[in-house]
Amino acid sequence: MYRVQPAAASVRCRMHSLVALGVAAALVLTGGPALAQATTFQCPALVASTARQPAYRPVPGQPRCEGFYVKNVSQPFVELVSLTQAVPGSWAAGNATGLTLRASRRRDTHLLIQPLRSSPLYRVDAQLARDAGLAWDGAPMLQATGLTLRDLGFLALAGGADPPAFVPVDTHAAGTPPGDKVYAVLRPSVAVSAMSWRGYRLAGPALPDSGWQALAGPPLFAWERVALPIPWPADGRGLRIDVRALDGQGQALPLLQFALLAADDDTPP
Repeated sequence: MYRVQPAAASVRCRMHSLVALGVAAALVLTGGPALAQATTFQCPALVASTARQPAYRPVPGQPRCEGFYVKNVSQPFVELVSLTQAVPGSWAAGNATGLTLRASRRRDTHLLIQPLRSSPLYRVDAQLARDAGLAWDGAPMLQATGLTLRDLGFLALAGGADPPAFVPVDTHAAGTPPGDKVYAVLRPSVAVSAMSWRGYRLAGPALPDSGWQALAGPPLFAWERVALPIPWPADGRGLRIDVRALDGQGQALPLLQFALLAADDDTPP
């Protein structure tokens, strides 16, 4: 289960990222040599599992890699595991194993599909072309992991490294107008006593509410996830997002930061 935090009506967001799309936004993963597809799709540098099948590898003839992998955690962190236009898990309604996914209309993005929970360590990395929908068949992943669509998170990396930039993944039918907020799912690797976040811009129109906003609710256990609704600014432009957290002893975890881009935005905020 994850907790959903209510968003203040005029909140504008910004978060610090742990992404390595291996990518991933704040999704920092450990590695081995990078895997490349014949279609030139570059897969993240990951250590393929030797204990579970299918092991992480390129999918022949497709711009995609997927499978079980191995990850080592060396220090505590807060990570971003999903960023979508829809409420987390709502995409499972009326869908058994597949979804049509969209992100930016201006740039190609790197799609990451992964469990919202900390296990199993299975992921899909794929190319998500600009202004196009990707008909994703989730049957291989769901059969291998025993998960459902409700258990999955989606990220679309648009580029950048400091911080990485993401476009919210759209799981709605084509032509559905975007809502007034997007949803980030955060997950700490250790128990945390407090979390807060803020949204801001480095240039351009300032946001009216760019200060730190506390995430209400009881402390989080290690790997417990929390869903954070992020309202879009009135001008529709992107944001920088910071997330900070304190562990059980009151020590600060590394700041999570990332940029949030709109589907029609071609310039990081």
